[in-house]
Amino acid sequence: MRRAALAVAFTLSLCGSAFAQQAEYDKGLQYHGGDGVVQNYARAAAFFEKAAAQGHAAAQNFLGRYLYEGLGVPQDRGAALALLEQAASAGDPQHIFDLAKALEADADGVARAAVLYQTAADAGHVDAAVSLGLLYHEGRGVVQDYDRARALYERPAAQGHARALNNMGLLYVRGTGVPQDYAQAAAYFGAAADQGLAAAMTNLGVLYENGYGVPLNEAQAAELYRLGGRGADRAGPGYIYDARLVPLQVSPETGIALEKAAQAGDPVAQFQLGWALVQGNDVSFEDQGRAAQLFRQAAEAGHGPAMANLGAMYARGAGLPQDYVLAQMWLLLAQARGVGSAMNMVPDLAAKLTSGQINQAQALADKIFHQ
Repeated sequence: MRRAALAVAFTLSLCGSAFAQQAEYDKGLQYHGGDGVVQNYARAAAFFEKAAAQGHAAAQNFLGRYLYEGLGVPQDRGAALALLEQAASAGDPQHIFDLAKALEADADGVARAAVLYQTAADAGHVDAAVSLGLLYHEGRGVVQDYDRARALYERPAAQGHARALNNMGLLYVRGTGVPQDYAQAAAYFGAAADQGLAAAMTNLGVLYENGYGVPLNEAQAAELYRLGGRGADRAGPGYIYDARLVPLQVSPETGIALEKAAQAGDPVAQFQLGWALVQGNDVSFEDQGRAAQLFRQAAEAGHGPAMANLGAMYARGAGLPQDYVLAQMWLLLAQARGVGSAMNMVPDLAAKLTSGQINQAQALADKIFHQ
């Protein structure tokens, strides 16, 4: 009887431990994604660390990725790899893929990365198949084999995978593993560009600039280069309107009423007046500056869409000095205020931020949110 009671107690203890691990991990996920809170990798890391110490594989994986990039925690690639190894040992294809990505960054680890990509690909991980294809394409960690690369790209490309589509295009441009066919390359690049892949936009631009596989069109090439980030900065983001408000009918009378309410400190009027000022294709610098001031006033009063628009203005340097950290900070605060589209307003912003700048933006947003 006593043994049975001990067995039950032990089982309950295990269940309680598993529940505690999951609770810590779920809290980490909340801060990682900014789900109802300001996105904050440092806070997420603290929760992941607690769950990881209890053997939670997904928490080990997240914490390993943070340590590898220096997100929310000081960068420590040795500790990162140790955690990623622990997570991958549980057999989850995503964790195996994440370990392979980290190893691939080191010349001494590429061969093992190829083995791990193969393991994850065999388990159905599409990104792993594409990454392994690229290693065969470039001959890194494996013997260069264009046929093998093409075979690994084909299925993901057929499923619409942007990187696979772009890489198939490169094979056809160069005639490696397939007959050279610029028109086929353009079709692949176009399909990837339609998904927003910057490299594919640039590659397609090259074809238009030279008339390879597509009609010669320098204007189209210039637009694709702009969208792909080549040369001049990409066009800045648009501005969002507050979906909770009645659509604004801009007129002289409306402008006078909004100006009066905005000067009286009404954040909704400040937001609407700012939004009205930035409509159109040729907004003057003075109007941009005035809009930025109005969005700031409304944002400081807690208006989410104004926060998002102010972040967008910082990102593009419209009406105020360009500042990616402050752009990210305001977009994070907007997201925490329920503006779900905020982080999509500047899709290439994350790529322009270092891990230190991301940490700084999150710390600033967290401080403001909890004031």
